[in-house]
Amino acid sequence: MAAEVRQAVDHSERLIEALLVLAHNDQARTLTDPLDLATVAEDALDGRTADGITVTSRLEEAPVSGDGVLLERLVANLLDNAERYNIAGGAVTVSTATRDATSVLRVVNTGAVVPAELVEHLFLPFTRLEERTRHDGFGLGLALVTSIAGIHNGTVHAIAVPAGGLDITVRIPRRDKAVAPASPSS
Repeated sequence: MAAEVRQAVDHSERLIEALLVLAHNDQARTLTDPLDLATVAEDALDGRTADGITVTSRLEEAPVSGDGVLLERLVANLLDNAERYNIAGGAVTVSTATRDATSVLRVVNTGAVVPAELVEHLFLPFTRLEERTRHDGFGLGLALVTSIAGIHNGTVHAIAVPAGGLDITVRIPRRDKAVAPASPSS
């Protein structure tokens, strides 16, 4: 019984944390920390164990300005979803790069076939597909991804992979890499 109570408490804590992040994201904030999505993704990948799922990464420089904790939550939510709704022996691919004026994070996973017309609904709070085998989430992960990308002036685009799974791309304005020269001493 103690184990069941602990599991219920942990479940409630995760729900409260997710709701607080969503509520906090609605507040105005300054997002000026110089970050690299490649480093954020690498940190989010560290120490993860995806049972029976192959995770590969191709992390190229992707500079942004923002909040490191929130961006790590964005990446972690994408990875959690990619692993949670995958298939036995499936795969997750994580990549970062720059494209024109944006830094790009892409997470692609194998999994059940997702009807194309339902993909955008997965980004609404408390929305899950009925066919998913595990029901330990809240349906907030992708809503948080959208919220965090939005406060970073970014976008999220997802498509259903025809063989099963999702291909999710987050684009955030690229941080200018130019560094002002230091003022000479007199």
